[in-house]
Amino acid sequence: MNLLVTLDANYVPPLTVLLTSLMHSNPMEVFTLYVAHSSLTENDFAKMAAVVDERRTSIVPVRVPEALLNDAPVLSRITKETYYRLLAIDYLPREVERVLYIDPDAVIINSLEKFYNIDFGDNLIAGSSHVIGFWEKLNQRRLHLPKNAKYINAGVMMMNLKGLRACGITTDDIFAFISANAKRLYLGDQDVINTLYACRILHIDPCLFNLDEKIFAYYSNEIDLSWVEEHTAVVHFNGKEKPWKADYEGQLGYLFERYNSGLVKIPESGKAGQRHGKALDAKRAG
Repeated sequence: MNLLVTLDANYVPPLTVLLTSLMHSNPMEVFTLYVAHSSLTENDFAKMAAVVDERRTSIVPVRVPEALLNDAPVLSRITKETYYRLLAIDYLPREVERVLYIDPDAVIINSLEKFYNIDFGDNLIAGSSHVIGFWEKLNQRRLHLPKNAKYINAGVMMMNLKGLRACGITTDDIFAFISANAKRLYLGDQDVINTLYACRILHIDPCLFNLDEKIFAYYSNEIDLSWVEEHTAVVHFNGKEKPWKADYEGQLGYLFERYNSGLVKIPESGKAGQRHGKALDAKRAG
């Protein structure tokens, strides 16, 4: 399986928890983990290496020029690094035809096989919507999306790299779009993904592949924690509240703590070996 993460040093500790959960929940899989970054150190990569099975995990650093997206709109919790997933069509090897992108603030609690091998059909992205009703209509209006488009959360998604490379939208087009629309990209590259690929997104069940606290509460009459333990593959701690913070009050935080084992230091008042792949020095194509 090919996995992609994008991050700076602040998210290395949560990533180690994600990787620990990945090893535990998918014990028979072989992984290539592409780590897109502009500032991580050898020590950061050593922390990742310490929690994976070296016999079946290759970690490949993908260094992106630090100044590449200096003009992209960012927020305190949406960093420049999140935009790097948009550039995977150029920065990952051509032989990589599909990749699972996942935010570092997630844990894997069941097999990824079904999600990873999803049939894209003619679609370029497979992802889940976390917005309902008014917010969905608001996103449609502010981004001028087609009426039948559903706004997805881009923190967990399968990317059809073969299709993305062939669809006609280049990295230059992506940079031009960001430059022309910076003032209305309230959610950064997630808005870019939803706008550029709106008509070619395959919508999947968030309860299975991108479960957050909001979706868990919304479907509380249909699913409970026992259901989650049995059926959910990816639990995503998106948004401002994080299970490693003292004020976290969600019901899913114990799943993070299951795999933490001290990797992420929790405040006292809080609740709640690797085979190195060849590093990729990312250069713009063309």
